[in-house]
Amino acid sequence: MIGIGIDTGGTCTDAVVFDITERCILASAKSQTTHDHLEQGIGNSLDKLPKELLHQASFLALSTTLATNACVENKGGRVFMIFIGVSEKVVRNTYRDYGFESLDDILFVEGNAKEHTEPGWDLFEMEIAERLSAYDSVAIAQMNAEENGGAYEQKAAELVRRHSSMPIVCAYHLFHDRNVIQRGASALLNARLLPVIDGFLKAVRSSMQLRNLNYPVVIMRSDGSLMNETYALNHPVETLLCGPAASVMGGAYLGHYPKSVIIDMGGTTSDIALVKDHLPVRADNGIQIGSWRTFVKGLYVDTFGLGGDSEICYQENNLFLSDRRVMPLCILAAQYPDLFRVLDNLDDNYWKGHSKPMYSFYIKQKDIAGNSRYTEEEQTLVRMLEDGPLSLAETAHALHTDVYKLNLQRLEDEGIILRSGLTPTDMMCIRGDFTLYDAKASRLAVAFLAKSTHHTPEEIPALVYELVEKKLYKNIVRILLEDRFRKTKGYAYTDEINLLAEECFRFSKDGQDNPNHLIQARFQSDAVLVGVGAPIHVFLPEVARLLGTTCFVPQEAGVTNALGAVIGDIRAEVIIHIKANYEMNSEEETKSGYYVYGVREPQIFEAYAEALAYAKEAGETAAREKALEQGAIEISDVIFQEEQQNAMAYGMDLFLGSEVHVEVIGKMDFTS
Repeated sequence: MIGIGIDTGGTCTDAVVFDITERCILASAKSQTTHDHLEQGIGNSLDKLPKELLHQASFLALSTTLATNACVENKGGRVFMIFIGVSEKVVRNTYRDYGFESLDDILFVEGNAKEHTEPGWDLFEMEIAERLSAYDSVAIAQMNAEENGGAYEQKAAELVRRHSSMPIVCAYHLFHDRNVIQRGASALLNARLLPVIDGFLKAVRSSMQLRNLNYPVVIMRSDGSLMNETYALNHPVETLLCGPAASVMGGAYLGHYPKSVIIDMGGTTSDIALVKDHLPVRADNGIQIGSWRTFVKGLYVDTFGLGGDSEICYQENNLFLSDRRVMPLCILAAQYPDLFRVLDNLDDNYWKGHSKPMYSFYIKQKDIAGNSRYTEEEQTLVRMLEDGPLSLAETAHALHTDVYKLNLQRLEDEGIILRSGLTPTDMMCIRGDFTLYDAKASRLAVAFLAKSTHHTPEEIPALVYELVEKKLYKNIVRILLEDRFRKTKGYAYTDEINLLAEECFRFSKDGQDNPNHLIQARFQSDAVLVGVGAPIHVFLPEVARLLGTTCFVPQEAGVTNALGAVIGDIRAEVIIHIKANYEMNSEEETKSGYYVYGVREPQIFEAYAEALAYAKEAGETAAREKALEQGAIEISDVIFQEEQQNAMAYGMDLFLGSEVHVEVIGKMDFTS
């Protein structure tokens, strides 16, 4: 059997043809990701693969960093959050800890499933009727949803549908975990990512149809397993970190090291995962990206803003890397040679430099004509960008303002426009480490940057390389320390440890320390650094040297994500909870049985053995149903794991509860 793997990243779209039977790559290709028309980049990669192999394939497997990048860059649809029975005071105190940006987008509804207190549905309906028009989708999360199977969420969804056809996401349908705020954040992200993944899958199908390719499409989940197209459309949050998960699976497959650190550097973000005993480490709880805390189960992947397209920023004489992705100038200039009308004159117009990056350009990504959510000024600008990119100065002039007052953050955040600027990719072009594009535009911008920061044009590429190496080094150190002390109560990666990492980097880099220092420190690891992603080969050898270890960058490093997507299987996990049921009897609290909840209506059993047997049976049934929904054709294995929690109190071993993990593994159905 032959499968096609495609990974659409922030910068490049990679493709591989993989022989499932022989376990070998038959062909590979790479093209630029075209964000405004994803089908073009996907099609370009497909066209670089042998046609005869494309038509012999049985399925197409996908991974993408689009959802991850949308979170990091704060992009996606606008979501109206409805909390039922949740304390507004608690949310006000903690909402930013879970990723929520504003309380203005949240509606609090009274109601308590535990006490069978229904929300005031008439008042609820009046409130939503007035507010829905400003949003793209709705997310609903109910407190104590396990008490009635999320019935209040379903009722609220029914009422919303009376007033709008927009997508609705019910939190309890996605996750049964008890932390309702985190469950709400997960549902909100799912709703926010609906247009992102819908657009991606439509682009894939469009590219396939143009080439007469008609076979099943599957997509990688956050835990390294696969799901079918229908499941992905309804559960886009499950694609969160699926690009990084694909790189972990592909890197572990190619590396074959028992202990390794897998580093995937893309255009927008870098992802780091750990391998122990040949197996990727899983996340203890739900995965987290930036401030977003979710219940999405996945491989342990730490994502941070660093990639080939990270923006190089400056303040006075200091250079630093932003988390935000911009289009490298070398790439934009190849598409729009007319940019040199601005770049060729930077030296004359700004002979002393400038506090603003006057080499920046804005590019149109999406049309907003006639959309009442955007101001006339915003619509006018996007209309003007149809004729091609505008420089920072040209944009300010078009909006009758100056570069200091120009504020296009909202249009950038929502993916309407994209900015172009200097990036590590431009520095790689200048130094000859990336030869796909001409470096003329990059050099002109670097000459301007040198004047603005009092560095020389020759110094800047080396300084940027060191910034990338330092950010990689410090994040690897942070992650390895967090893994080392994961079970140590009270451990946190503090500012002081970060300062120590900075000092260790400098000492390891320079090979010498201040002679007045009485102590020296250096971080070292014996884990092999496995690098995947197109730019990683440039920076990883030096980082490995600084950490006293070796690195491995496979020949297929540039298409590892696409490989990881095509080698996956179906995995579905369900967690059932068992709690002791206590009752007051003669002023004493006594245990009267065991309370089981997770997928069905809560059940109470007298004996723990009965509760455990029921949990396993209910969990296996639910896991099998989930696997079939994801696209499994048959189940090959069922794994049970029981985790008990106990505590000593008054000299007795007190039972706190159990989690019964049921995981089923199956084969994907490639016939439909």
